[in-house]
Order: sequence, then structure tokens, then C-alpha cells
Amino acid sequence: MNDVLIKGGTVVDGTGKPALTADVAFTNGQITEVGTKLGSARRTIDADGLLVCPAWVDVHTHYDGQVTWDPQLAPSLWHGVGTVVMGNCGVGFAPVAPDQHEWLIALMEGVEDIPSASLIKGIPWGWESFPEYLNVISAMPRTLDVGTQLTHGALRAYVMGERGAKNKPANADDMAKMAALTREAIMAGALGFSTSRTPIHVANDGEPVPGTYASEAELSAIASAIKQVGRGLLEWVPAGVGGEDLPGLPAEVELMSRISKSTGCPITFLLIQHNSDANQWREELRICEEATRGGAKIIPQVFARPVCTLFSVQGDNPFQYFPAFAPLKNMALADRVAMLRKPEFRARLLADNDPNTTGMSLIYKMDIMWERTYPMGYPLSYTPNKDNSIAAIARREGRTPREVAYDLMLEQDGRAFLMYAAAGYADATENAIHSMIRHPLTALGGSDAGAHVRVICDASVPTYMLTHWVRGHGADDPFHLPLEFVVKKLSRDGARLFGMYDRGTLEPGMKADVNLIDFNGLQLNHPEMINDLPAGMPRLMQTAAGYVATFVSGEAVQENGRETGARPGKVVRGGERRPL
Repeated sequence: MNDVLIKGGTVVDGTGKPALTADVAFTNGQITEVGTKLGSARRTIDADGLLVCPAWVDVHTHYDGQVTWDPQLAPSLWHGVGTVVMGNCGVGFAPVAPDQHEWLIALMEGVEDIPSASLIKGIPWGWESFPEYLNVISAMPRTLDVGTQLTHGALRAYVMGERGAKNKPANADDMAKMAALTREAIMAGALGFSTSRTPIHVANDGEPVPGTYASEAELSAIASAIKQVGRGLLEWVPAGVGGEDLPGLPAEVELMSRISKSTGCPITFLLIQHNSDANQWREELRICEEATRGGAKIIPQVFARPVCTLFSVQGDNPFQYFPAFAPLKNMALADRVAMLRKPEFRARLLADNDPNTTGMSLIYKMDIMWERTYPMGYPLSYTPNKDNSIAAIARREGRTPREVAYDLMLEQDGRAFLMYAAAGYADATENAIHSMIRHPLTALGGSDAGAHVRVICDASVPTYMLTHWVRGHGADDPFHLPLEFVVKKLSRDGARLFGMYDRGTLEPGMKADVNLIDFNGLQLNHPEMINDLPAGMPRLMQTAAGYVATFVSGEAVQENGRETGARPGKVVRGGERRPL
């Protein structure tokens, strides 16, 4: 007898095959049968009218700290995710010397905007080597499966000490030691190795992530070590990806191609449409195509929607560094809103300015970005019309953009958000993102779940893929993406990218990570700010409606938006299963 039988659902199995009405049975954490008239089970679920899909695999998260104190891993739990991959962008917490704890925390806070107060209070430590780290987090109860990577920042500082932390050149001995520890980590279960080469990724002290300026020889030594083990990949944040050197991006992709071809190591990197050059990404993708034909394996990770930064009264906002704003910083939200609504305070704040006049202040940046900043209204939309930008509203109403932004953020009793389209929406159309998602070389990535906790909440992108690209753009719409294509992109493709061959499809013998979804009722809820990080620090949270149930290893971890309390999650170690 099976443990669970899901009867009569619309099965989209993750392989890309057409949907069909069928039953899915599983026992002992594995799928046993997919078909009709499968018999009885200890629990039978009527799935008539529901989608039955694999649980999603999110390959670009930053739960590296949160994974040590939070078994739940929300928001990902609320969006049908069964497996997350962390250790991206070159920052993580192993290996670590005993005197480097605070330094790694400052690096993570600087790069990924995760509060140091939360990391200091939440991380229990108890490891030095990467294998020890895997053992420690493997012993912790968890809801979802977690895979991780060895990170260049932690490794370089561990091997080279201050020289590594300060981005000094690595010598032959340094490279040999880093290669040896890379082999050790991959053999212990790391899914890959990540590096950041953009100088906008900096620690709290302003120093770029260790490895930012690593030589081709250093990167090749690490890639060769990965290939020697026979599994794993190199995750790469390219120089120029932050817009700091767009002309240099093609050369960066060519560097990846050379290393991949010479070492045999797959490389995945972030591909973004930039506001300052709406077509730059096409050249990068062309080089990837050429490299693939030449024997390299380069997989661009692309975004599911515009990369948006959220500003609000309760979180970060353009006025927060004005001297006049200072008395509000420690106020409760209701008191802050009451003060902001006073006409005399409004006049004083709008007449004030950030004393930072270097051109790097938030308000300075906003003053040149109002054309790409929008109210996040109802219904929720991540692709607003350009006529609804803050700048456009200001022109229509004969007011300044600052006045418009100020008043809009006070709506919903101060819980409203402004949305700045930082990338992926350069021409206020979806053309670029749609083309990137459709391209056969790309993988979905960039959710950054767990990072930039006060201004980004893109752990919800799996839900967005279904509500926007599949349902929102109907079958006759040129932007429509087929359901089977999207499900495969969200499950099998991400799992295979990181060598997890035991999940991502609903087939006998595969892991019973399953979503039951009310497709017509599926919707994204508005983001909200909550204060549940260690030390009471805030973060954005976004939930969804329509996930009837999510199973991980055959156990229901959430049903109808409520956590069940089950903790079937494990740390995924590379090499545990080979292709079926």
C-alpha cells in the first residue's frame, strides 16, 4: 500500500511532456506510480481540478545564515519550493578560521544586505572546514531540502588570510591549497563553487569580495579541481554585471568560455538586461551560443521578472538619510506615519536633503531614476505602464517627483511600496525577459531568496512564472509561455543544472517532492514587512494563495498556506544519485 495517492489531477510532470489527467502515488519518500487506477493508499487526495507538479527548485538563494536558525525557510516555503541552493555570489560561511566569524558576517551583510545583528545572534557556528559545515547543518531539522556551494570569498580568506581578504594576487602555493580544498568540498557534497567578480559586491569595509580580481590561472585551478571530482559547477557573478563596465562584459563571458572549454567545468552566470544598454545581453548570449558550439558549457541564469527594489515608509526609502528624518527612525510605524502626515513636517522633510553630496546618496540616485520607479498598486503588477511612473505622475499633476513619492508611500497606512525597476525593464517592455527565459541555454535564477531583506522579496518568482507568464498571458498572447515549459524550467532544469538527478520530475523512482496547485486561484499576495529575524530585525515577506499542498520527500510541509510542522528536509550532497 502506498503512503499517499493523489487522484485525478492534471499532472504536469516536469519533463516537458503534455499535461495529462492521472494519479500519482508515493511511499517512503519516493514516487512509485504515475497512471490511472493505482489502488489504495493510507491517504488519498482528490486532485480533480488541481495541477500536480514537482516541487520547485530555486538555484539562486542566500539562506546561508538563515539555514542555521530557521527550519522553515520562508518565503520559499510559501511558493511551492522543495529545494534551495545557497552559497551563491562568492559569499558563505565555510571554511572559516576561528577569528574570521565577524569578518565573514560583515562580508555577507555588505554584499547581500542581511543584517549583521541577525547573523551574529542567529549563527551557532561550530565548524571550521567545509565538510564540518555540511555536517553541522545536516544535523539541524528543516522543512525544505538545502544544497550549498563552496564560496570564493570564504575559501580565499581562509587559505591566504589577510592577503586573500584584501584581494592580493594568489601565488602557486595558494592556488594549490585552494584547489585541494575545493576538491575536498565537492567530494563532501558541495554542489559547486561560486565566485563574484563585480566590484559593486563589497564588504562593510568597502573591500570587494575576495576573488573579485582573481587571475585566470586561479579560476582555472578551481575549475579543474571541480572537474577532477567529476561533478559540480562554477557559479560566476561577472565583472560588469552591476553596470559598472558594460563594454567589458563580452570579454568576461569569453573568459568563462575559455575556462569551461579548457577544464571541462560547467559555468553558470547571471545574465541581465541593463537600463543603460537595453541590448547588451544579446551579445553575451551570442558568445554563449558560440562557446557551446565550441565545446564549452556556459549556462546563463536569467530573471523571471524585472529586478525591482522596493521602497517604503516601513523599510528603506529615499528620505531616510535626511537630517529631518532622524527623529522617525526608531518610531513604531503608526507613529512614523502620523508624523509624516503632519503638513509642517512634510514641508520640512521635502525641503531637506541628504548631506551626502557625492552623487552616491539614495535620494540622488532616485532623482535620476523616477522614470523607472512606480507605485506598487492593486492589482499587483511587476510590469507597470511607463505612464504610471513617479516622474509621469508628477508631470501630470504639476508636482515634484519627491512630493509624489512621499504621498504614495503613506498610502495603506504606510504599508505601500514604491517599486524601482533596477534591471530587466529598460524599455518598459517584457521583450528581453521573455526572450531570455525562452532561450534553450538559459536557466531560471536570481531570486536572491534570503538576501536584501528590506528591499527585495523575489523568492516568489516561481509563483509569478505561473500567474504571469502562463495564465496572465493567455494562449493567444505572443508573450505566453506554455505550462509544461514553465514547470520544467522551475523543476527539472534547475535540479539537473546542479547535478540533483533524484528530483524535478514526477516519475517512478524520483523523490516525492510534489505541488498541488489551484491554478485558477493561484495569486501573489502583496509584500509586507515583518520583524522576525534574530535580534528583531525586519525583512520583507510575500506569501501566495493557491498552493493546496507541498510535499517534500513524501511529507506534506504546507497545506493551504499553513505549515504542517513536518521536517523532512535534508542537506543535499552532490553525488548521492546519478542519472536514472
